[in-house]
Amino acid sequence: MKEQRPADFILRFCTDIVGLDSLHFGLWESGYTRNIEGLKCAQDNYSRFLLERIPAGTKTILDAGCGTGELSERLIGRGYTVTALTPDPYLSEIVTKRLGDRAVFALSKFEEFEPVQNYDMILMSESCQYMSHHLLFPKARKLLAEGGHMVISDYFRKEETKYYETVWTSSEFDFQMKKNGFEVVSCDDITEKTLPTLDVGRKTYGEIVLPTIELVRDLLAHVIPGFIFRGAALLLRKQLALAADFLYGKQPEQFDSARFREHLEYRVLVLRRAPDSPA
Repeated sequence: MKEQRPADFILRFCTDIVGLDSLHFGLWESGYTRNIEGLKCAQDNYSRFLLERIPAGTKTILDAGCGTGELSERLIGRGYTVTALTPDPYLSEIVTKRLGDRAVFALSKFEEFEPVQNYDMILMSESCQYMSHHLLFPKARKLLAEGGHMVISDYFRKEETKYYETVWTSSEFDFQMKKNGFEVVSCDDITEKTLPTLDVGRKTYGEIVLPTIELVRDLLAHVIPGFIFRGAALLLRKQLALAADFLYGKQPEQFDSARFREHLEYRVLVLRRAPDSPA
Protein backbone atom coordinates (compact mmCIF):
# COMPACT_ATOMS: atom_id res chain seq x y z
CA MET A 1 0.00 0.00 0.00
CA LYS A 2 1.33 3.45 -0.92
CA GLU A 3 2.06 5.89 1.86
CA GLN A 4 -0.59 8.59 2.00
CA ARG A 5 -0.25 12.15 3.24
CA PRO A 6 -2.82 14.10 5.31
CA ALA A 7 -3.93 15.89 2.13
CA ASP A 8 -4.79 12.53 0.58
CA PHE A 9 -7.14 11.71 3.44
CA ILE A 10 -8.81 15.13 3.11
CA LEU A 11 -9.30 14.43 -0.59
CA ARG A 12 -10.71 10.98 0.14
CA PHE A 13 -13.12 12.47 2.68
CA CYS A 14 -14.34 15.06 0.16
CA THR A 15 -14.71 12.61 -2.72
CA ASP A 16 -15.64 9.30 -1.05
CA ILE A 17 -17.78 10.56 1.84
CA VAL A 18 -19.02 14.02 0.88
CA GLY A 19 -19.32 13.10 -2.80
CA LEU A 20 -17.50 16.08 -4.30
CA ASP A 21 -15.89 15.82 -7.71
CA SER A 22 -13.17 18.37 -6.92
CA LEU A 23 -11.85 20.61 -4.16
CA HIS A 24 -12.41 23.92 -5.97
CA PHE A 25 -14.13 26.75 -4.12
CA GLY A 26 -16.95 26.94 -6.64
CA LEU A 27 -18.85 29.91 -8.00
CA TRP A 28 -22.07 30.51 -6.09
CA GLU A 29 -25.26 32.04 -7.46
CA SER A 30 -28.15 33.46 -5.43
CA GLY A 31 -30.41 30.42 -5.88
CA TYR A 32 -27.96 27.86 -4.49
CA THR A 33 -28.69 26.44 -1.04
CA ARG A 34 -25.70 26.70 1.29
CA ASN A 35 -25.12 23.00 1.81
CA ILE A 36 -23.19 20.19 0.11
CA GLU A 37 -25.64 19.98 -2.79
CA GLY A 38 -25.35 23.72 -3.29
CA LEU A 39 -21.56 23.39 -3.26
CA LYS A 40 -21.74 20.79 -6.01
CA CYS A 41 -23.79 23.21 -8.11
CA ALA A 42 -21.29 25.98 -7.38
CA GLN A 43 -18.37 23.79 -8.42
CA ASP A 44 -20.12 22.86 -11.66
CA ASN A 45 -20.81 26.56 -12.30
CA TYR A 46 -17.15 27.37 -11.59
CA SER A 47 -15.93 24.83 -14.14
CA ARG A 48 -18.26 26.18 -16.82
CA PHE A 49 -17.11 29.73 -15.99
CA LEU A 50 -13.48 28.76 -16.60
CA LEU A 51 -14.26 26.99 -19.85
CA GLU A 52 -15.98 30.11 -21.14
CA ARG A 53 -12.72 32.03 -20.72
CA ILE A 54 -10.67 29.85 -23.04
CA PRO A 55 -9.43 32.12 -25.87
CA ALA A 56 -10.62 31.47 -29.40
CA GLY A 57 -8.23 29.42 -31.48
CA THR A 58 -7.02 27.31 -28.58
CA LYS A 59 -6.44 23.67 -29.47
CA THR A 60 -3.84 22.28 -27.06
CA ILE A 61 -4.09 22.77 -23.29
CA LEU A 62 -1.83 21.89 -20.37
CA ASP A 63 -3.95 21.42 -17.23
CA ALA A 64 -1.21 22.16 -14.69
CA GLY A 65 -2.22 20.87 -11.28
CA CYS A 66 -5.16 18.91 -12.66
CA GLY A 67 -6.51 17.72 -9.31
CA THR A 68 -8.99 14.89 -9.80
CA GLY A 69 -9.04 15.42 -13.58
CA GLU A 70 -12.56 16.90 -13.56
CA LEU A 71 -11.63 19.96 -15.64
CA SER A 72 -9.42 17.92 -17.97
CA GLU A 73 -12.38 15.65 -18.68
CA ARG A 74 -14.57 18.65 -19.52
CA LEU A 75 -11.88 20.04 -21.81
CA ILE A 76 -11.64 16.72 -23.65
CA GLY A 77 -15.41 16.71 -24.05
CA ARG A 78 -15.15 20.07 -25.82
CA GLY A 79 -12.62 18.76 -28.29
CA TYR A 80 -9.36 20.13 -26.87
CA THR A 81 -6.16 18.10 -26.87
CA VAL A 82 -5.22 17.89 -23.20
CA THR A 83 -2.14 17.10 -21.14
CA ALA A 84 -3.03 16.57 -17.48
CA LEU A 85 -0.22 17.28 -15.03
CA THR A 86 0.10 16.58 -11.30
CA PRO A 87 3.05 15.92 -8.97
CA ASP A 88 0.88 13.86 -6.59
CA PRO A 89 1.14 10.04 -6.91
CA TYR A 90 -2.21 9.53 -5.18
CA LEU A 91 -4.01 11.92 -7.52
CA SER A 92 -2.23 10.38 -10.50
CA GLU A 93 -4.10 7.12 -9.92
CA ILE A 94 -7.43 8.95 -9.85
CA VAL A 95 -6.66 10.98 -12.98
CA THR A 96 -5.31 8.16 -15.12
CA LYS A 97 -8.28 5.96 -14.23
CA ARG A 98 -10.66 8.79 -15.07
CA LEU A 99 -9.12 9.95 -18.34
CA GLY A 100 -7.71 6.70 -19.69
CA ASP A 101 -6.09 7.22 -23.07
CA ARG A 102 -8.16 10.31 -23.90
CA ALA A 103 -5.41 12.61 -22.62
CA VAL A 104 -1.67 12.64 -22.12
CA PHE A 105 -0.79 12.36 -18.44
CA ALA A 106 2.42 13.42 -16.70
CA LEU A 107 3.43 12.85 -13.08
CA SER A 108 5.64 15.88 -12.55
CA LYS A 109 5.97 19.26 -10.92
CA PHE A 110 5.11 22.07 -13.32
CA GLU A 111 8.55 23.63 -12.84
CA GLU A 112 10.26 20.35 -13.85
CA PHE A 113 7.91 19.34 -16.67
CA GLU A 114 9.61 18.78 -20.04
CA PRO A 115 6.98 18.23 -22.78
CA VAL A 116 7.51 17.29 -26.41
CA GLN A 117 5.41 20.20 -27.63
CA ASN A 118 4.34 23.76 -26.87
CA TYR A 119 0.79 24.55 -25.79
CA ASP A 120 -1.77 27.09 -26.89
CA MET A 121 -2.93 27.47 -23.29
CA ILE A 122 -1.97 26.59 -19.74
CA LEU A 123 -4.77 26.20 -17.19
CA MET A 124 -4.07 26.61 -13.49
CA SER A 125 -7.10 26.22 -11.27
CA GLU A 126 -6.15 26.77 -7.63
CA SER A 127 -2.71 25.35 -8.38
CA CYS A 128 -0.40 28.31 -9.02
CA GLN A 129 -0.26 28.94 -5.26
CA TYR A 130 1.75 25.72 -4.87
CA MET A 131 4.33 26.60 -7.52
CA SER A 132 7.63 28.45 -7.23
CA HIS A 133 7.06 32.19 -7.36
CA HIS A 134 10.30 32.65 -9.26
CA LEU A 135 9.97 29.79 -11.73
CA LEU A 136 6.28 29.77 -12.66
CA PHE A 137 6.23 32.47 -15.33
CA PRO A 138 9.62 31.70 -16.92
CA LYS A 139 8.53 28.07 -17.23
CA ALA A 140 5.15 29.11 -18.63
CA ARG A 141 6.84 31.22 -21.33
CA LYS A 142 8.93 28.21 -22.28
CA LEU A 143 5.92 25.90 -22.52
CA LEU A 144 3.58 28.25 -24.39
CA ALA A 145 3.46 28.75 -28.13
CA GLU A 146 3.95 32.29 -29.44
CA GLY A 147 0.88 34.30 -28.46
CA GLY A 148 -0.30 31.54 -26.14
CA HIS A 149 -2.44 32.15 -23.08
CA MET A 150 -2.72 31.25 -19.41
CA VAL A 151 -6.00 30.97 -17.54
CA ILE A 152 -5.22 31.28 -13.83
CA SER A 153 -7.97 30.98 -11.23
CA ASP A 154 -6.81 31.34 -7.65
CA TYR A 155 -6.90 33.36 -4.46
CA PHE A 156 -4.23 35.90 -3.52
CA ARG A 157 -3.33 37.76 -0.35
CA LYS A 158 -3.99 41.48 -0.53
CA GLU A 159 -0.92 42.19 1.61
CA GLU A 160 1.79 40.37 3.55
CA THR A 161 0.05 38.47 6.33
CA LYS A 162 0.40 35.16 8.16
CA TYR A 163 -3.14 34.23 7.11
CA TYR A 164 -2.85 31.79 4.18
CA GLU A 165 0.83 32.72 4.28
CA THR A 166 1.95 30.32 1.50
CA VAL A 167 -0.34 31.99 -1.05
CA TRP A 168 0.99 34.63 -3.47
CA THR A 169 0.37 38.27 -2.67
CA SER A 170 -1.37 40.07 -5.53
CA SER A 171 1.51 42.53 -5.85
CA GLU A 172 4.14 39.80 -6.13
CA PHE A 173 2.07 37.90 -8.67
CA ASP A 174 1.55 41.01 -10.80
CA PHE A 175 5.24 41.89 -10.61
CA GLN A 176 6.41 38.44 -11.73
CA MET A 177 3.75 38.35 -14.45
CA LYS A 178 4.89 41.65 -16.00
CA LYS A 179 8.58 40.92 -15.47
CA ASN A 180 8.27 37.76 -17.54
CA GLY A 181 6.32 39.27 -20.41
CA PHE A 182 2.67 38.43 -19.79
CA GLU A 183 -0.23 40.76 -20.51
CA VAL A 184 -3.64 40.74 -18.82
CA VAL A 185 -6.45 40.03 -21.27
CA SER A 186 -9.18 39.91 -18.63
CA CYS A 187 -9.53 39.74 -14.86
CA ASP A 188 -12.65 38.77 -12.92
CA ASP A 189 -12.85 39.22 -9.15
CA ILE A 190 -15.13 36.41 -7.94
CA THR A 191 -14.31 36.68 -4.23
CA GLU A 192 -17.89 37.22 -3.04
CA LYS A 193 -19.15 34.28 -5.08
CA THR A 194 -16.61 31.91 -3.51
CA LEU A 195 -17.14 32.81 0.16
CA PRO A 196 -20.20 30.57 0.73
CA THR A 197 -17.89 27.58 0.26
CA LEU A 198 -16.07 28.56 3.43
CA ASP A 199 -19.36 28.78 5.33
CA VAL A 200 -20.36 25.31 4.11
CA GLY A 201 -16.89 24.01 4.95
CA ARG A 202 -17.06 25.42 8.47
CA LYS A 203 -20.48 23.87 9.06
CA THR A 204 -19.42 20.48 7.68
CA TYR A 205 -16.19 20.53 9.65
CA GLY A 206 -17.92 21.41 12.92
CA GLU A 207 -20.89 19.08 12.53
CA ILE A 208 -19.32 16.05 10.80
CA VAL A 209 -15.53 16.02 10.71
CA LEU A 210 -14.70 16.94 14.31
CA PRO A 211 -17.46 14.78 15.89
CA THR A 212 -16.25 11.82 13.79
CA ILE A 213 -12.65 12.30 14.94
CA GLU A 214 -13.78 12.61 18.54
CA LEU A 215 -15.96 9.52 18.25
CA VAL A 216 -13.04 7.47 16.93
CA ARG A 217 -10.86 8.83 19.74
CA ASP A 218 -13.41 7.84 22.38
CA LEU A 219 -13.86 4.41 20.77
CA LEU A 220 -10.12 3.76 20.89
CA ALA A 221 -10.03 4.88 24.51
CA HIS A 222 -12.81 2.37 25.25
CA VAL A 223 -11.37 -0.68 23.49
CA ILE A 224 -7.66 -0.18 24.23
CA PRO A 225 -6.54 -1.00 27.79
CA GLY A 226 -6.22 2.20 29.81
CA PHE A 227 -2.54 1.85 30.67
CA ILE A 228 -1.65 1.39 26.97
CA PHE A 229 -3.82 4.31 25.89
CA ARG A 230 -2.39 6.60 28.57
CA GLY A 231 1.16 5.46 27.80
CA ALA A 232 0.73 6.13 24.10
CA ALA A 233 -0.75 9.55 24.86
CA LEU A 234 2.26 10.34 27.03
CA LEU A 235 4.78 9.22 24.42
CA LEU A 236 2.98 11.10 21.65
CA ARG A 237 2.05 14.19 23.66
CA LYS A 238 3.96 16.55 21.35
CA GLN A 239 2.36 15.11 18.22
CA LEU A 240 -1.07 15.11 19.85
CA ALA A 241 -0.65 18.76 20.86
CA LEU A 242 0.22 19.68 17.28
CA ALA A 243 -2.76 17.70 16.00
CA ALA A 244 -5.09 19.42 18.47
CA ASP A 245 -3.77 22.84 17.45
CA PHE A 246 -4.43 21.99 13.80
CA LEU A 247 -7.87 20.48 14.38
CA TYR A 248 -9.23 23.10 16.78
CA GLY A 249 -7.19 26.16 15.83
CA LYS A 250 -5.58 26.42 12.42
CA GLN A 251 -8.11 24.43 10.40
CA PRO A 252 -11.20 26.33 11.63
CA GLU A 253 -9.39 29.60 10.83
CA GLN A 254 -9.25 28.54 7.17
CA PHE A 255 -13.07 28.52 7.07
CA ASP A 256 -13.49 32.08 8.39
CA SER A 257 -15.18 33.78 5.43
CA ALA A 258 -15.04 37.27 7.00
CA ARG A 259 -11.32 36.98 7.58
CA PHE A 260 -10.82 35.56 4.10
CA ARG A 261 -12.66 38.56 2.59
CA GLU A 262 -10.51 40.93 4.63
CA HIS A 263 -7.15 39.49 3.63
CA LEU A 264 -7.63 37.73 0.29
CA GLU A 265 -9.17 38.15 -3.13
CA TYR A 266 -10.14 35.46 -5.62
CA ARG A 267 -9.28 36.34 -9.22
CA VAL A 268 -9.76 34.61 -12.56
CA LEU A 269 -7.19 35.92 -15.02
CA VAL A 270 -6.63 35.37 -18.71
CA LEU A 271 -3.02 36.23 -19.59
CA ARG A 272 -1.32 36.42 -22.97
CA ARG A 273 2.32 35.62 -23.60
CA ALA A 274 3.83 38.72 -25.13
CA PRO A 275 6.16 38.22 -28.14
CA ASP A 276 9.85 37.69 -27.48
CA SER A 277 11.95 40.82 -27.74
CA PRO A 278 13.96 41.09 -30.97
CA ALA A 279 17.52 39.83 -30.59
